[in-house]
Amino acid sequence: MNCPGGKTDGSPLVRQPTGTSPLTITIVRAVAAVKNEDPQSLEPLGSVIDPEALETILDKPDSAAHVTFNYADHRVVVTGDAVEVY
Repeated sequence: MNCPGGKTDGSPLVRQPTGTSPLTITIVRAVAAVKNEDPQSLEPLGSVIDPEALETILDKPDSAAHVTFNYADHRVVVTGDAVEVY
């Protein structure tokens, strides 16, 4: 399922655009939707990634950066445009 560079092959289970809510909330809600669970039942996002560092990396509007990490048994890919959960 993983390909070089940390991205993931195949279609995401959920793709949420960024920018309408704080990035951390978008990530937690997207993963909760895939797991069909209440977002508050998931472990804190800060236990797997530094939310401030994540926002700093992706804060540039024209950035081509992406961050890939595991959260709640799913691969999460975050770009400036979207959160994808695999």
